[in-house]
Amino acid sequence: AIVGAGFSGLIAALHLKRRGIEDFTIFESEERIGGTWQKNTYPGVACDTPAPAYSIQGVPTNWSGERPSGAEIRQHLEDTAINHDLMRHIRFNTDVEQARWNEDTKQWDVSTLEKTQKSSEKIQFNSLVSAVGQLNVPKVPRYDGLSNFKGDLFHTAEWDHGVSLEGKHVGMIGAGPSALQVAPYIAENAKELKLIQRTVPYVVSQFYEEWSKERQELHRKDPSKVEDIRKAQFDEMEEMYPVMFIGDANTRLAEDIKSAMRAALPPSLHARAIPDYPLGTKRMGFSPKLLTADGTETNVYFETLKRPNVELVRDSISEIEGTGVRLASDGGFLELDALIMATGFHSTKFVQPLEVIGGQGQTLNEAWNGVPRGFYGMMMPQFPNFYMIYGPGTNLGQNTVIYNIESSSNYIAQCVEFLEQGRCAKVEISEKAMDEYYSEYRTELSKTAWAVEGVDSWYKTQQGVVVNQSPYSVVEYARRTATVNENDLVLS
Repeated sequence: AIVGAGFSGLIAALHLKRRGIEDFTIFESEERIGGTWQKNTYPGVACDTPAPAYSIQGVPTNWSGERPSGAEIRQHLEDTAINHDLMRHIRFNTDVEQARWNEDTKQWDVSTLEKTQKSSEKIQFNSLVSAVGQLNVPKVPRYDGLSNFKGDLFHTAEWDHGVSLEGKHVGMIGAGPSALQVAPYIAENAKELKLIQRTVPYVVSQFYEEWSKERQELHRKDPSKVEDIRKAQFDEMEEMYPVMFIGDANTRLAEDIKSAMRAALPPSLHARAIPDYPLGTKRMGFSPKLLTADGTETNVYFETLKRPNVELVRDSISEIEGTGVRLASDGGFLELDALIMATGFHSTKFVQPLEVIGGQGQTLNEAWNGVPRGFYGMMMPQFPNFYMIYGPGTNLGQNTVIYNIESSSNYIAQCVEFLEQGRCAKVEISEKAMDEYYSEYRTELSKTAWAVEGVDSWYKTQQGVVVNQSPYSVVEYARRTATVNENDLVLS
């Protein structure tokens, strides 16, 4: 069983098929394929990573350019599923609510709920793969008085397309990619936009090339052209790997970005819009590059900040009231007709909302005890035949996570193949292998910018422990997971 039909679930399925494994089911909670690209439909949704790099290796693409919309990415995933005969494996509108290991049958008892018919079912599977990702459950901070707000209120991942922002006073909380992408749309339609940001991101002006119909046709006829671009973009992004560690490379790039931000923004915005923490401790922002009339490099987001109807409010929120937001610093009040939460996801609560109960009767969350982890993000001792894709410790700062998803899927397919070959009924990671890996992982992670204390990020638990990020380069992660070392496993 594979839970989730986004990039992770489809890539996992492709790797199983490449090994001749056809007996699998993909459970998808939504009515369509796409994962985060099915959920996020806010105006302007796109991927910051150039499209060729944000592609599955060996799967032909026909991107319209280097920054396709979220809808185009979702359609690409659906086309991939159709072209590779995956649709027949998918059960849509179906939640996997619980999976419990049955030691007697050496299988997972998987409890599902088909949402349209409200029908429950328990099904047995030899292996279970969580492919729900890290950014799947929207997070809304527990602000005092939130339920009292009388205006329009929704999260960017749950965008209400029935609400018009025309002529309204709109507030948006958050400073992540969603906020940067949707802010221009809101500013163009609303009477006023208040961007409420406790901390601000490093924002890079990124050039994204649009491709003509002729070039798209060339790519369709000769997929190797896009693959060549993909490889070049991979190499360019992987060169950023040293910057993720605290040191001279990190400091130099931080100053370069801040210098570019100062040049693009008016002095009145410098104190509010330019970050004052080490580069990489929080996710960087990217916005399509523009040139002003005098040739100054800027971007779509910076031009939005300059609009007369936009105000960047650097503050925390003390309370939300019926008609607006009360600020923490001086008690100031922002009168609002609509409040939009660009507040991200419950990124450190992996595999949710699925409950996984392992061989010792413990849930996965109990075994983690507040610190999600896994052997290269994929396996936990005492959870036989259970795997995670895009699990703890696999997110990246320098490159696209698609590469790590492919590496994980290749490793997991090898483990599943052991069962298919009849070599064993159970595959577990050993306590020794897990301990050795995790000790090294935490040591390497402590050297990175993500681990800097005193800066919150979606990479950290509430206790300040980084659990999402990988301290390894994509090349190194691929090397370490390319072939299963059976000495790391307990096969029985």
